[in-house]
Amino acid sequence: MKRTTAAIALSAAALVLGGCSSSDAGPSDTELREMACGSFASITPGFYESTDAIGTLSDSNASSSDRADALRAQLDQSSSSNKRTRPYDCNDPRDAKWFDGFYESVVEEERGEK
Repeated sequence: MKRTTAAIALSAAALVLGGCSSSDAGPSDTELREMACGSFASITPGFYESTDAIGTLSDSNASSSDRADALRAQLDQSSSSNKRTRPYDCNDPRDAKWFDGFYESVVEEERGEK
């Protein structure tokens, strides 16, 4: 009996010292944003630009001018001279429109709203 009590006491002490709690609050907003920034940076450069261009090309309501611009952007993205090589950056204003949508989906997934 003493051994069982001692083992339980040691386990409880390890949990308390390790910072384990019974509540599952999840990551803070700052931690969630940091995780999202890391994931966002790992996305293949050019993915969002290609997705935007393909979306315009497949839109039946897009004008011929919009489609031509999208095709030109897609071809530019595919060429070696204009190919995006820098990773996406959540703090870069040029990437803000894509990060906002990405972060929203991360928050929804983390909060279980999907």
